[in-house]
Amino acid sequence: MQNIKKTLKSKRFWLGTVLPFALAVAAAFVARYQLEISDGVTANYMAGQWPVYAPLNALTAFCLTLVVFALCGSWGIATGVSGLIFTVLALVNYYTRDLHGSALMPQDILNLGTAAEVMGSYTLHITQTVITIALLYIPVLVAAVVQVKLAGKHKRSWKQRGAHALACACGIFAVLYLGYFSPNPIKPATTYGWAWQETYYKYGYLAGSLEAASLMVDPILQPDGYSEDAATEAAAMAQDYQASPETANEQDYPDVFLILSESFYDFDLVTDLQADQEIMQVTKNLPNSIYGHTISPHVGGGTNSSEYEMLSSNSLMLMPSITPFNWLNLHKANSLVSNLKDLGYATLAAHPYTKSNYRRDSAWLTLGFDETHFQDDFPTKETYGSRPYQTDSATYRDLEGLYEAMPEDQPRFVFLVSIQSHGDYDMNPPEEDIVHAATDYGEYDSIMDEYLSNIYMTDRAFGELTEYLTEQYEKTGRKVIVAMAGDHAPSFVGHVADPSFAETDNELQILERSTPFFIWANYPLEHTAAATSTTDPLNRMDMVMLTPTLLQQAGLPLSDYYEYLLEMKHNTPVVTAANDYMKVDGSTAEYGADPALDEWAKGYLMLEYNNIGAHAKRDQSIFDPAE
Repeated sequence: MQNIKKTLKSKRFWLGTVLPFALAVAAAFVARYQLEISDGVTANYMAGQWPVYAPLNALTAFCLTLVVFALCGSWGIATGVSGLIFTVLALVNYYTRDLHGSALMPQDILNLGTAAEVMGSYTLHITQTVITIALLYIPVLVAAVVQVKLAGKHKRSWKQRGAHALACACGIFAVLYLGYFSPNPIKPATTYGWAWQETYYKYGYLAGSLEAASLMVDPILQPDGYSEDAATEAAAMAQDYQASPETANEQDYPDVFLILSESFYDFDLVTDLQADQEIMQVTKNLPNSIYGHTISPHVGGGTNSSEYEMLSSNSLMLMPSITPFNWLNLHKANSLVSNLKDLGYATLAAHPYTKSNYRRDSAWLTLGFDETHFQDDFPTKETYGSRPYQTDSATYRDLEGLYEAMPEDQPRFVFLVSIQSHGDYDMNPPEEDIVHAATDYGEYDSIMDEYLSNIYMTDRAFGELTEYLTEQYEKTGRKVIVAMAGDHAPSFVGHVADPSFAETDNELQILERSTPFFIWANYPLEHTAAATSTTDPLNRMDMVMLTPTLLQQAGLPLSDYYEYLLEMKHNTPVVTAANDYMKVDGSTAEYGADPALDEWAKGYLMLEYNNIGAHAKRDQSIFDPAE
């Protein structure tokens, strides 16, 4: 006891132990603040993180300091190194969010190759936030220098090293267990859908990242109350579905084109856009077509998420922390590819860019595509000004050759992921812009002009494709039905969106994720009304519903899974919203507000988990096309 009292009165104890420890903790609070401002957290959310979640995030950051201290035994080195790591992380997160539209997540480590390719086309601007993040490292560095001075020069014994390591391990365990992994953690596990931004804002960046990292162990969430019987009961909810149009004869199956169009978005949804050109003159006025909007799981990036939802009709609600092609086992996966191959289709997938992005070269083959084609198979190499991406017009011309080379004695399925309108949007000089916005968007004026010019070109290029397919029908009699949808809005949509265009924040989020889609055919479509809402003027649906809608319009046999989605569309067309679903009139409601709609949303998740869940025994009959 006397020794303890003596130690507590010792100047060396307070200056050599307590003060360095306190400075290390203070530096962790600085790191927490750097990460929050890098994520664009508003003042209200920042205040709301106190008094619980702000300290939790700081202590989580402090865990890294403890790891470095356990290794080197110096508070100065530990504070300086961990502070530098968090400064770099905050800068990377800032640019990720600015260019991608969402925070840097643990899953992104598997997308580094894709990210590096994408980043090469962007201009990184040094903003006030970037400067603030960098300057905040200065007090951390000063603290590190002070810690080194206070510590003096002395070697640790092995006994001291062991004691320090044990103390650090206990500290790390206490923070992680009590904060995240105990039966009643400080940070609740609440994230699903595409509500990650809300999670980061409410609970803090590091807290949200740890939750995302924990989900990567078993990335597909099992719905509450799941069982094989529950999935079977859910499938029966659509037993009254009436196909329209009637199923076509096998000899009359049309060729199918499905196009995921890079950053294809209509700014009329969120701002009073005035411009000197009609931007979507072709696609908004297509005869013999259906027009509407699909709900993308992301803004500004995440093409693979939209691609997976489009091809598989599986929602990312059950896998909120992953990039599908990088994480999922696609062997024997049910998808549009397997569905059409079962119906006798020859299948082709194409992308006029590198094959390594999102592992498409292996993922597409695993899904079952007969042919895959990447930039070397697109010889035209036409670009728009200084932009490095092949134009949609050139892409379609090259694709026509690939299409004509497919087997003549089989119906054909062609899947294309375009690239022309990929960001960044300040690559060309202003004089090369085709479209000029009259609306004042401040610092985003020039970016908007280049973006709109790309969408103008995408629109006209599709007109060229329809002309070609119409000529093919006249020459060969081959029927072709085409569906196209944007993968996501550009990353700057949130900077120019007018909040008055929606009644709630969540409805604005849905608008920012509502990318245009249309279905067109080179032969008369007879039942377009079946795919058009009578109450929602934007005719919105989840991305997962586009494929069954396309097959419905083509008159192809539908699986029970697809029939469920089509029936659900008439009850709640959007279920992947931020913890809400959307009603048929376009209004939103929280889960639990309407028992009938809850049943449709829950039933869909039961079916999806039966299809892809790690702990589910799949009932394949639900996912095979009807005979």
